[in-house]
Amino acid sequence: MAAAEGADDEDGGKSEGGEPENAEKKQEEDHMDGGWEDEEERARLLAQCQPGTQDEERLPALAALHEKAMESSNWEPLWADKDVRAALLSCADPPDPDFGKNPFGEEEPDPPSDFVRTLAVTTLVCLATCVGNRSAMAEHPLLRHALVGNADEDRAFRLRERVFLLLCGLLLAGACTDPSDDHVPSRPPTPMKCEVCGLIPCVCKAGEKVWRNSDLEVCHALMLGVAPELPVGLRVGVLGTLCTVALSSVVDPALLWGNRKLRAGLVNAALPGEPEDVRVGALEALWAFTACDLVQPRMWGEKPVREALLRGAEAYAKVGEGEGETTLRQTEGVRSRALNSLANLASSVVNRAPMWKSSRLATAVLQAVSGGGPLRSDSLRVLAELTKQWTNRAKMVAAGVLELLEAAEDDEALSFKERRNCGFARERLQEARDAALSGPFQP
Repeated sequence: MAAAEGADDEDGGKSEGGEPENAEKKQEEDHMDGGWEDEEERARLLAQCQPGTQDEERLPALAALHEKAMESSNWEPLWADKDVRAALLSCADPPDPDFGKNPFGEEEPDPPSDFVRTLAVTTLVCLATCVGNRSAMAEHPLLRHALVGNADEDRAFRLRERVFLLLCGLLLAGACTDPSDDHVPSRPPTPMKCEVCGLIPCVCKAGEKVWRNSDLEVCHALMLGVAPELPVGLRVGVLGTLCTVALSSVVDPALLWGNRKLRAGLVNAALPGEPEDVRVGALEALWAFTACDLVQPRMWGEKPVREALLRGAEAYAKVGEGEGETTLRQTEGVRSRALNSLANLASSVVNRAPMWKSSRLATAVLQAVSGGGPLRSDSLRVLAELTKQWTNRAKMVAAGVLELLEAAEDDEALSFKERRNCGFARERLQEARDAALSGPFQP
C-alpha cells in the first residue's frame, strides 16, 4: 500500500507539509545578528551614516537603524557591533564650539544637524533599554561626551528631551559615581602667564577638541533637566532618578551631594512657587539624601537647604515679592516630605540641639501635631528624635511637648510602633521634668 500523502518522514516531520517550516527556519538562520538582512545592507547603512554624508542619506539610514533597535533581540548585538556603535556616536556628536576657528587645522566636515543627532540619540535610548548595554554605555567616553554636549540650553528641545532620558538610565547604571566639586574653588583663580606661549590665558591647546565626559560634567548635564523652563514631566523624571540613585548602592550619596549644581537644583525646585509635582519630586530627592548619615550634618548646616525644608514644613508659604506677594496654604504632600526629611536630619546627634533652637522648626512641628491629620505622625517622629538630646528636654517640656506625647501615646489612630516611640520620648521628658522639680542632687 502506497504511503499516504504528508506521512511522517525519517526526521519526524511531514514530507510535503514540512517544507514551509524548513524554509522559514532557513530564512531565520540566514539573518545576521542585529536584524540585518545581509552584509550588503549593513555596509550600505553604515556608509550612509558616516561624517560628511548629507541628511538626505543619513536620516533614512538612521531610521532603518532605529527600526532594528526597536526589537529587543537586537539590543545587545547592535551595541556590541563596534561599527554600528561608531556610526551612531558620530551622528550624535555635538557641535564643537571651536569649529572652524583654527586656520591651521585640517578641513573638518560640518557637524551633524539637529535632526540627525536627535534620531541617533533616540536609537541609543532604545539600546539602553537592555541592562547589559547600560553598564557598558555608562562608561563609554564618546557617548558621555555626546550626551553632555547635547544637553546644553541652546540645543533643540526634542534632542535634549531624549538626552535627559538616556542620562537618567545611565545614572542608574553608575555613570556618575564621583561628581563632587568640593575640591574646586567657588571662584576660579586668577590666570597666570603661561611659561610656554607667554600669554594670558594660555593658548597652547587652542584648536584642540575639548572632551566633556567626566562625572562632574555628566552630573551638570543632568541637572540642566530640572531647569524651570522645561516641562513638568521631564523635571519630575530627573528628580525621581536622583531620588532613586541616592537611595541605591550605585553611588555614594555623600559624593553626589558634594556637587554644587545638584544641591542648587534641588533647593530651587523645592521652593514655593514651583509646580506641585516638581516640589514633591525635589523634596523626595532631598529626603533620600537625608537618609545618609554622612550627609545629615552638612545638610542642616547649609542655609539654602535648611530654608527649603523649613518652608516646605510650614503650613503657609509666601510666594512672590512686593505688591505681588501672596500667601498660599501648602499641601499635605509637600509638608509630609519636608517633615520626614527633618526627622531624618534630627536622627543625627550633631543636628538635634541646633534644630530645636530654630523657632520656625518648633512652630511648624507643633502646629502639625496639634492640627491632627496625616501630618501628625510625621511631626511626632521629629519631636521623638529631638527628645534624645538632653539639652533640649527642659525647653521641650516648657513648650508643652510632654502633654502632646502623652496624648499621642494613647492615640489609637497611630500605629503600635508610633505609639511606642512616643512613649519612649515621653519618658525622656518625664525624667527631665522630675529632675528639675526635685532640685539639685544632695548626697
